[in-house]
Amino acid sequence: MTSKRRPATDPQQSPLARKLEILYSEILDRVESVDSDFRSCDSDSACSRDNLLAYLALRDHDLQDLQFELADRGLSSLGRLEGSVMASLQHVMGYVGAMPADTTLSLPDLKKASSLLAQRSRALLGRPRADRRTRIMVTLDAAIIHQAELLDQLLLEGMDIARINCAHDTEPEWEQIIKSIRSAEGRLTQGGRSVGRRCRILMDLAGPKVRTGPLEHETRPLKFSVPKDAAGRPSRLLEGRLDVRARYTGWVRRPEESLQFVIAIQEPDNVEGLRLGETLQFEDARNRPRTLYVLERISPTQVRVGLERTAYLQEGILLRGEQGLNLTVGPVTPQPVDLRVQARDRLHLYRNPEQPGCLARDGMPAGISCTLPEALPSVKTGDRVYIDDGKIAATVVAIHEHYLDLEITAPCAIPARIRSDKGLNFPDSSLNLPALTARDRGDLSFVVKHANAVGLSFVHRPEDLYDLRDALKELEVPDLGIVLKVETQGTVHQLAQLLLAGLGLPNFGVMIARGDLAVEVGFERLARVQEDILCLCEAAHIPVIWATQVLETLAKSGLPARAEITDAAMGHRAECVMLNKGEHVLDAVKTLAHLLKAEEPYHLKKREVFREITPQYGIFTNSRMQS
Repeated sequence: MTSKRRPATDPQQSPLARKLEILYSEILDRVESVDSDFRSCDSDSACSRDNLLAYLALRDHDLQDLQFELADRGLSSLGRLEGSVMASLQHVMGYVGAMPADTTLSLPDLKKASSLLAQRSRALLGRPRADRRTRIMVTLDAAIIHQAELLDQLLLEGMDIARINCAHDTEPEWEQIIKSIRSAEGRLTQGGRSVGRRCRILMDLAGPKVRTGPLEHETRPLKFSVPKDAAGRPSRLLEGRLDVRARYTGWVRRPEESLQFVIAIQEPDNVEGLRLGETLQFEDARNRPRTLYVLERISPTQVRVGLERTAYLQEGILLRGEQGLNLTVGPVTPQPVDLRVQARDRLHLYRNPEQPGCLARDGMPAGISCTLPEALPSVKTGDRVYIDDGKIAATVVAIHEHYLDLEITAPCAIPARIRSDKGLNFPDSSLNLPALTARDRGDLSFVVKHANAVGLSFVHRPEDLYDLRDALKELEVPDLGIVLKVETQGTVHQLAQLLLAGLGLPNFGVMIARGDLAVEVGFERLARVQEDILCLCEAAHIPVIWATQVLETLAKSGLPARAEITDAAMGHRAECVMLNKGEHVLDAVKTLAHLLKAEEPYHLKKREVFREITPQYGIFTNSRMQS
């Protein structure tokens, strides 16, 4: 590109100074050439906008030779200038006698860049703790309602924000979760242990997530899993109830109940004769001896019991009491079919969302349905399909009127199980569905009354952000925080456009949703892509939430993997780190808080030498970044 403002040649000027002047002028020309649609905002937003555009223009150049030349002279190699691009260039130019061209653009220095990011982070994520800059967010579900002590400890040990996923549970459960958080804060304040802040609430809208549909049901032994410790030993009783009025034996899914299972009993008189402390012996469906402990009389027809070890129950199993009172297990709740696939299997992906998934039969392969059939017309033969966060990989081999014919490509050795309500990813297909669904619009009425911020999933275009902004205005909460979730390949390539749109919102941030994103861009490219996202957001002075699978092994098993400790330590590069739920989530919070405190003195966004950035579409014309 030829600069419109390229300075005249000075024979006394060094080649390095000349290179920097040309680079500076070309960046200014490129920024000023950007479509005026991106140029309408207040002074602070204009400052961030121009800096982001300058960063994109800078990264459109191959700078490695220049960076090495600067480093060889003991000067800054421009490797950490995201927040203040032109000011950093000016500073280096001053050392070599180069003169920057005049401009009317809003170009922040480092102090201004830091101030803007801190201001926006505080508005979206709340005040940081005194001992660490990065906040900690924890995903909670309805199980937390009955774990008051755990909730108290999460707040004390470092949870700053609670995340509720609107794709799961319903409004009554969400309300109970939030009430539990506020109750915990009240208990801590009364006990003199207040953390001095109110826990913020982020609610993620479900969005147009494409998922597997329901499966056919069958009757088979039902597994009741007892909680285990990190060594795999039973850690406590699994509590449930014997109930002569229950229709089926199965799990209890209502969060208002602390008991987790119910066993239907066919002899009402015998239940009434059970005594506190009595044991019930039985052989489960695998003929393994098991014991139930009678813990409490709930009513004449209900008894609370505890299961000592994991057991498989089926109809007709005899529970033998100490006084000769025998009880028979009633019908077991029908369960989804056990649908498993592996490489070279065929699988039908049905367009009808109401068609239940089924096992292979009558010469036809197994099949599953898709909850959003409007996504499938964009899928072509040869496109890849991933199921359940990439645990199952497939390729489209044929397209039919009622289904897509898939060939499974992974896993190869051990078959993987397909469950309902698991994510479907189409990384080669441009689905381009509106991010705000009818269900989301209904959920917003609850969200705006209880949350500090709302997460928008599967965003593909600036209009998706504007749709949410307009919906919040209609609900008279225009300043509610909006978190753009980056979870598809398309969103990554449109991120610069989306950040420019976000700068026009009153309260905005970005979440790197690494679960879906890893499936979309490829696990081998995730590290590079998430670094690009961090750098683009820093250039726009927009706060980032680093999310998904952070300390996941620790949260679930109680023992961390070495690699995930290194990964979690990198969370200091963001303004917030999100942990998912797990039986040992408190240990994960403690560990993360420690890591974030330890790493902050060594805060670096990226390595010094630029390498090619993920292409950004829709900003510059004739750009190498869009090729």
